[in-house]
Amino acid sequence: MAEPFDIDRFMDSSGRVDLSDIDWSEVPKYPMTPEALRTLRYFMYTEGSTFFYTKALMKTKAAIFEPDLAPFLCVWMYEEEFHGRAFRKFVEAYGEKVPSDYRATMFNRRGAGERIDEWGQTVLSRVFPDGWPAVHMIWGVVQEFTTYQGYIALVERTGHPILATICQRIMKQEMKHFAFYRDQAYKRLVNNPAAQKLTSWALKTGWTPVGDGMCSKEDVQHSIRWLFDGAEGGAVDKVDQKMREMPGLEWFDLFRKYVTNHNIGRAPDSWFPRPRSEFNKSVVAVTSGIRQRNKAESGDSVDTADAA
Repeated sequence: MAEPFDIDRFMDSSGRVDLSDIDWSEVPKYPMTPEALRTLRYFMYTEGSTFFYTKALMKTKAAIFEPDLAPFLCVWMYEEEFHGRAFRKFVEAYGEKVPSDYRATMFNRRGAGERIDEWGQTVLSRVFPDGWPAVHMIWGVVQEFTTYQGYIALVERTGHPILATICQRIMKQEMKHFAFYRDQAYKRLVNNPAAQKLTSWALKTGWTPVGDGMCSKEDVQHSIRWLFDGAEGGAVDKVDQKMREMPGLEWFDLFRKYVTNHNIGRAPDSWFPRPRSEFNKSVVAVTSGIRQRNKAESGDSVDTADAA
């Protein structure tokens, strides 16, 4: 485990992602394929739906009595909201109109699984008031880590310099969110067989990749294919391996099972604006830059080496 999460440092360094120096007129100068734009909209929808996921947690005693939880949630929702806004601004700068009611439409059209999850979280939080926060925190670990891996792929596979700058700044905040969830989940799971059992059951029963439910199954599977090459890429196993580091989750293989069961494989070369041989150059530059800033700023409690 990394050093314990410092909520005061997190609060002191929090804020909306800074886009004040972005020249939005440059965005259309770098072409993106339709498949890339579809994936980018998926990021926008997913980041824009963050506040939907706090309802059940706010009904638990943990939200009232644990001193770090309420401050984190305030910052988490605020920062994630501006991540979604950043992508919306980028998409519109590229020349695509985003309806002002896109979030309401997304919520009203959310899948049956998402509605069942909302009900299930409320039930779990009441039946297992002491164990349910561990479930929520471990969900945060896997979803934040998967999102971070998605950002790496988004940068390397688009090759868009403006988007890369925006993603770099968002990724830095996402790793702080991941650090909080990982710290909280570890403390709740270690030496706690009951919490481990409940968390394992909940994951095996209800986990699906981030964005599933709010977005269509087709968009989920498209994005996994575009970002990760599905079962044929390396990111899926990297997510599973990261989860196996948590107490009681040595069995975790759910992402691999998901892409295998849905037959998600390698994306065609035509989906990308440049040869795949150039991808790794972008990811090295992005992760190295973030890692250097993390070492220089005491507010960070996790190094990107944990995610790269």
